[in-house]
Amino acid sequence: MKKPFPHQIEGKNLMIQFKSCIQADDMGLGKTMQTILAIDEQKSFPCLIICPASLKINWEEEISTWSNRRGMILNDSIKNTFPLLYQAGIADYFIVNYESLKKFFVIDIPKRKDFRLADIVFNKYKDFFKSVVIDESHRIKDPTTIQAKITAGICINKKNVYCLSGTPVLNKTIELAPQLIVTDKIKYFGGYKKFMETYTDADEFSLKMLQKQLLENCMIRREKKNVLNLPPKTRQIIYVDIDNRDEYNAAKDDLRSYLRDYKGKSKAEISRSMRGEVMVRIGLLKQISGKGKIKAVMENIQSLFEQGEKVVLFGDNIEVLDPFKSMQGVVSIVGGMSVEDKQQSIDLFQKSDTHNLAVCSLKAAGVGVTLTAGRINCYIQMGWHAGIMEQAEDRQNRIGQKRDVHCIYFIARNTIDKYIYDVIEKKREICNSIVGTTNDIEWEVICDVLDLLESE
Repeated sequence: MKKPFPHQIEGKNLMIQFKSCIQADDMGLGKTMQTILAIDEQKSFPCLIICPASLKINWEEEISTWSNRRGMILNDSIKNTFPLLYQAGIADYFIVNYESLKKFFVIDIPKRKDFRLADIVFNKYKDFFKSVVIDESHRIKDPTTIQAKITAGICINKKNVYCLSGTPVLNKTIELAPQLIVTDKIKYFGGYKKFMETYTDADEFSLKMLQKQLLENCMIRREKKNVLNLPPKTRQIIYVDIDNRDEYNAAKDDLRSYLRDYKGKSKAEISRSMRGEVMVRIGLLKQISGKGKIKAVMENIQSLFEQGEKVVLFGDNIEVLDPFKSMQGVVSIVGGMSVEDKQQSIDLFQKSDTHNLAVCSLKAAGVGVTLTAGRINCYIQMGWHAGIMEQAEDRQNRIGQKRDVHCIYFIARNTIDKYIYDVIEKKREICNSIVGTTNDIEWEVICDVLDLLESE
């Protein structure tokens, strides 16, 4: 069995001390391993692990690496028999993705939208587990979603509940509330109502006090630069021209024309359908810009190949990423692939001398993937917030990396690319005062980008 680093032993001990908490260590510091060690040492079994579907196999592998116990992914064949497998000593950890919670733990949910947690009829398996791990716990930031409510119900009266996320606050401080509730730590902040009143529009002093209380009572947060001697990570912008300028300008003019109805209205006056339409149109601009950069980015990647480098390329749209699959020595980690096929692509990139390019979508490969065989991290498209980008960057800048990681952002001149990059940087500080990480860029940032477009 591998030996933990000192910071990981310290983290494990803090998790045991807190009993339940938010484990918000920086990406790449080993939150998964620390959690397994903490659950093992407390013998808090059976344990349910709730995670994104793409990380189920990763959890199974990590359990086998760091524990003498076994993890098992819940599926239809053991839907009603997994408690017997625990009793027989076959498995102690059971792994399920967010989307399958209803299937495995719920009998009935009201059809109305305003139902409460108390209205959910759970089956007998809800109370089977002694501990619960919620991986990528920012997924329950909205307490009104079905997944958040089911998760909260499962966590009631558990010995240990651990929320794992390098970005527990994506957009607003109050997104912490559901995580504090499931870990039974909201009491340290005067309860849910008091927390919402205090931190909905908190000033800088209040945020600093919140950070202090979190770290004292229920949150672990260490940054990579302070605990690991990892190689440095650098960022570079490479500006390129697009070869479909007429198509891009036509789409931009179309958006500007549409915005005439939007301009001057308050956020409350803007209908949800209009917001959706604006986001679709601005997403189209991103896609057209990405398509226009393909040739230039291919040339840059080919040059990197000639220098003996392995490259990871990230983007958003399949239409933008697909042409790169024609290059020599390519593997893909994109949406629609099975977990097994994704793992095969990862293994080829990590172990094969002939596979030098990993073509990745930000959603499918932005978390839970290790690609340390290369050190060049390229972006033909960006996500809407810095947290997404840092997660993607750290697919290479993590334990096992022996060299400095170089991140290259290909920015198309005179396009939406630079607006997005600048706005991401501008919004990067919103939640740094809480956990020292980045935040989600949703509608407020879309508005910032639109304002920049209008001011041209």
